[in-house]
Amino acid sequence: MIDRHMIEQIVEEVVKNLLGATSAPNPKMKHNLLAVGDLNRIDPALLEVLEANWNILPYDSSENPQLHTVMKVIFLDASQDLFVKGALGICDTPESELISACIIDYVPVTLIPKTNLYKILNGEKKTNGEYFLSLMEYKEKLLKFGVEINSLDDFAAPKPFSSDQPDVKKLITQRDVQECKKNEILVDKETIITPLARDAARELGKSIVVMDTKGAESTWKWER
Repeated sequence: MIDRHMIEQIVEEVVKNLLGATSAPNPKMKHNLLAVGDLNRIDPALLEVLEANWNILPYDSSENPQLHTVMKVIFLDASQDLFVKGALGICDTPESELISACIIDYVPVTLIPKTNLYKILNGEKKTNGEYFLSLMEYKEKLLKFGVEINSLDDFAAPKPFSSDQPDVKKLITQRDVQECKKNEILVDKETIITPLARDAARELGKSIVVMDTKGAESTWKWER
């Protein structure tokens, strides 16, 4: 039987050796962001910020996306239809199939809901009480699945961390997650996260927060 813990220890040692033998990572290196939706509808200023931090790959429903090549998938102007299907695991469109595949494979997902839906989810717009509770149940399901729900403004230019945040590690293992006293674990785009670390974060209900080189953040929330 394969001992995953032993493999993780071996991987940890190898990675540490590699990190010690290589030069500092290139701060200009950008990870792939698969964008589902019409990029032309994004405000040019926001699009410029996104392109400064990500290598944006437009989604083509006629092609099979290679999820292992992307750091995150973002659904622009997500409809209530996609929102509900994602929560219920309904896969009858290319977009709903994609969000299901991301959840199954632990690929970080961010939904940018349509403006009206986002205001309802945030309590900014009042609606039928029972209907609102139903939508909030779907939202809670998505959050437990590791899906982030955000506005495009906050995703493109998130609030920076304060100066009292601890230094970011270059390798996160299962032990790091288990021993961390906080519910948020800070990493950057160069941090290596082992599979067992992801499993532990999900099981313990902790978040792995990815910071860019300017100190901005985006959050991966794992299933509790």
